[in-house]
Parts: sequence; structure tokens; C-alpha cells
Amino acid sequence: MLSISDIKKGKMIVIENDPYQVLFSQLAKKGRAGSVLSTKLKNLITGNILERNFKQSDNFAEADIVESFAQYLYSDGELYHFMDEKSFEQYSFDVDTIGKDSILYLQEGSTVKIVYFNNNPINIFLQPKVILEVTESAPSTKGNSVDAALKVVTVETGLQVKVPMFINTGDKIKISTETGAYEEKVS
Repeated sequence: MLSISDIKKGKMIVIENDPYQVLFSQLAKKGRAGSVLSTKLKNLITGNILERNFKQSDNFAEADIVESFAQYLYSDGELYHFMDEKSFEQYSFDVDTIGKDSILYLQEGSTVKIVYFNNNPINIFLQPKVILEVTESAPSTKGNSVDAALKVVTVETGLQVKVPMFINTGDKIKISTETGAYEEKVS
């Protein structure tokens, strides 16, 4: 069992039979009242964010989480299909499980992490950065460089990203999956 002093950012714990990842934790001493742990937790099954405070007497079970790499195979419109790279087992997740934003970074053949809780696949984690090809780009106009001029382009997965004016159709760009922001042009 883990005490509140063991709960740090990135730790996986079980609350009410669901696995949570600690996104933020701050321990505060309140004099005679004892220590209080303020946390921000992400439910690994539903993706919901929960803010919760814990007392010094609270204990937690560490979540039995296993991660494995998998390859994204295809989507049939409703489900997204993945294959574990070691066991070759195939898993399917719906949009609600993966998240509407996450599907915009998936391309066939890309590698993701599948998260298992109690030996059952529950969700995927994307790589921190992905490389996607620009499919639609407005032409850049000369003299449009007073400040850091940006334009919106569409990449092969349908995601729209703000990029510098020199990015054109056919260019490959690196995008952060956490923020959705343009990182750099890839040659």
C-alpha cells in the first residue's frame, strides 16, 4: 500500500477499482490538522480528469499497469484496430476510449503504447511527437512576415495545424501530440 508521501507525478494508483495516473501532486502540512495531498488524476479507462484531496491516513493500492508497444492497423469507421508487436494479438478500441483528439494523430503503421490494467487492454498512449505530411496548404504571400506569421494547414489525418508560412503541400512536419502544436519541418 502507498501512503500520500509516495504519490508523485506519473504514479499509477487504484481509486474505487479504477486505475488513475497522477498528473499533479502537492503535499501541504497543515499544522495540527496533519498533511493534505492535493492531486490531479487521470482515469486511464475513461480519460476523465479528477481533482481530489487526500488525508494523511489514506492509503492506495498501486495499479497493476503493463505497457506494450502496438502497431495501428486500420479503422473500420467505428473501431480502431491495433496489433501487439510481441504477441501479435489484435485489440480494438472505440473513439470514446481513445479520444477524439487522439485519432487525428493515428496513421496506419504508426506505433503506440497499449496500456493493460489487470491483464486487460484499457487504452492507448500516443508517441509524444508524430510526423505527418501536409495535404492542404494555402499559398504564402510575399510581405506577410511582419511578425511570426502563421497559416493553417491540413495534414494527412485531417488534423489542422498552425505552421510558419514556408510550409507547403507535400512537406512533412513534426507535431506534438500533447499540445497539437507544430514543432519543426522534417526533411
